[in-house]
Amino acid sequence: MLEVNSPIGNIFLDKEFDEIKNKNFERLKISRMELEKRILRRKTDRGTDVGLNLEPGIKLRHGDIIKNGDVKIIVEQLPEKIMTIRLKNKEMVDVMTLAGHIIGNRHRPISIQGNEISFPIQADSEKEVFVKLFQSIINHIDMTVEERIFSPQSGADVHEH
Repeated sequence: MLEVNSPIGNIFLDKEFDEIKNKNFERLKISRMELEKRILRRKTDRGTDVGLNLEPGIKLRHGDIIKNGDVKIIVEQLPEKIMTIRLKNKEMVDVMTLAGHIIGNRHRPISIQGNEISFPIQADSEKEVFVKLFQSIINHIDMTVEERIFSPQSGADVHEH
């Protein structure tokens, strides 16, 4: 079993790993919630047993590289259902603030990009819940649900309930 204490880099952030982006390498596919854990045991897509025992303060991220001898293993975050709230009018700070407050009361991590707030959901049926919660601002927003990799905003990665 390969025991990992910290990643050696990230294919998306470190230019030195550009050469392996298109190569055939092992993948350790784990959920965003598992990325939060310091201790975890999983198998790669090729069956290599990996034991994570990360140093305090270290969290794995999508694209991190861990090493097994000469073999580099890429950590891949699994996609999940994400709801995105998009302001119809970028100038409506009060609407965005209220949307953020409603989402925050549900203890969801968020990601903010321009006039959009994204957050993970468990099922498509949650859209109905949020339509009711956003009733006072529903005419000012567009809501979409898609499956993709979610990365919370730094400082906004609250633990979900």
